[in-house]
This record gives sequence, structure tokens and C-alpha cells, in this order.
Amino acid sequence: MLPFIAVIGLFLFGFLGLVVSNFPYLVPPSLTIWQLASAPATQVFTLIGTLVMLPIIVGYTIFAYWTFSGRVREGEGYH
Repeated sequence: MLPFIAVIGLFLFGFLGLVVSNFPYLVPPSLTIWQLASAPATQVFTLIGTLVMLPIIVGYTIFAYWTFSGRVREGEGYH
């Protein structure tokens, strides 16, 4: 388990190094993050949509997990 965590850490540190070395020019080399950001009204609209949809998605995921949880007994499967 420790080698797996070490590999994940190395990957994240490598990615973080790429982000830090290119900041603030992250997308194309001539535009900054602030020039590429959408309008505040669009960001608010997206935030409201996320706040409405995220609880629905989480609730459905919990419901589906609860509905289909449990062991399959011998002879109750597809085969």
C-alpha cells in the first residue's frame, strides 16, 4: 500500500510543479487565468445550478447504493 501512496504523491507533486511553473499563464501562453475567466453572472448561474443539482445527485447515489446493497445468495445470481 505504501508504494501506491508514494506513486500518487509523486504524480501530484509533479502536476503541482507544472502548475506552479506556468502560473498565471495556464491555458495558452499568452492569456492569464483572469483573462480567461467567465463573467461573474455566468459563475453565479453555474454555482446555483451546482447547489441545486449536487444534493439530488448525492441523494440518488445514496438511494441506489441502499437499494442494491447486500449479498447475493447462492442461486440468486444470473447463472
